Amino acid sequence: MKTLLLTIALLTAPFILSAQLGLGIKAGANFANLNTDSYNTSSITSFHVGLYANINFSESWSVTPEVLWTDQGAELDNGDKFETDYIAVPLMLRWRIIDLISIEAGPQFNFLTKAESGGVDIKDDITDPSYNAAFGALIHLPLGLNGGVRYIVGLTDLSKDEDVELKDQTFQVYIGWTILGAKKGSN
Repeated sequence: MKTLLLTIALLTAPFILSAQLGLGIKAGANFANLNTDSYNTSSITSFHVGLYANINFSESWSVTPEVLWTDQGAELDNGDKFETDYIAVPLMLRWRIIDLISIEAGPQFNFLTKAESGGVDIKDDITDPSYNAAFGALIHLPLGLNGGVRYIVGLTDLSKDEDVELKDQTFQVYIGWTILGAKKGSN
């Protein structure tokens, strides 16, 4: 494992060293629901907050790893609330279409920190970690400010019960600020 990490570091070092790096913070709203045939659900509104690094490889292309705390879930048909909290790690490939607008896509890895249904802890019944695909767009503003939207679709069945299939689906709206480093291509 150490050899693999060292090899990756040595191969990517020239690209990372020649890239422009920006670091920032972001926060926003989650409109979360579950994709399931087992329950009738409705969406809940919650939030996410975290940090990002923006690694610009050219005027048009960048990679943006993030670490977010995100609150997700759904309202179930029996009135119970299904709630999950995650440490989410999206890794977005970003293409700057014009100076003002970028589109992005990439994987997101969710690490479960809390799972409750109707106030009962169900963390042991939920698959951890879970894998997602994320797609979005953002607008770049002066001084490193930005805003965006992102749709996250779950690829992992969250339920360990074979008879129930639960997959996350979350729409996010956020604002961000690149505080340190390169503002061009800022999150």
